[in-house]
Amino acid sequence: MKSVFRLLPALALAAAVSPLGADDATDNIDAAKAAYEAGNYTEALTALDTANQFIRQKKAEGVVKLLPDAPKGWEAGEPESEAAASSLLGGGVTVKRTYTRESSNVTIKIQSDSAVMQYAAMFSNPMMLSASGAKMETIKGQRVTVEFKSGADNGTIKAVVDNRYLVEFEGDSVTVDDLRTFAKAFDFAKLAALQ
Repeated sequence: MKSVFRLLPALALAAAVSPLGADDATDNIDAAKAAYEAGNYTEALTALDTANQFIRQKKAEGVVKLLPDAPKGWEAGEPESEAAASSLLGGGVTVKRTYTRESSNVTIKIQSDSAVMQYAAMFSNPMMLSASGAKMETIKGQRVTVEFKSGADNGTIKAVVDNRYLVEFEGDSVTVDDLRTFAKAFDFAKLAALQ
């Protein structure tokens, strides 16, 4: 019994030093703050960059859950995610999944927090669309651009969701209706609700 009482101060100290809910991101933010206050700016920057990476990975985990199951007759590959540090071309989160049916394939790719979002407004600009041959449509309340040339068997549907996400449905050896099927299966509202 006495040994339990001797451990209580050590347990209290451990609880104070390791707050509940701490994770890799918050640990690095705390380390950055301590390094900054100590005047070690290089270490502070490294810790912040590391925290940034952990936060991007956490965001990618939420986005990957929104990739839909395969429509009937299609097979879904494993989802892939990439969380690039801000030092690499502005960083960002990219999530994608490829679906196949015989020789046909469709890839859904979602990008956010990336330099590509600076150019995303072009995808919904009517003047830019007419020059590229793309057409505007609305799918499940979401404005999309459809690029599918007559007689071709490949194309793309793109959507800018909440000015934060670029969603692309890219198909090869498909019809435009195949691409629309995937776009209709995607939950644009849930993506917009992600923080």
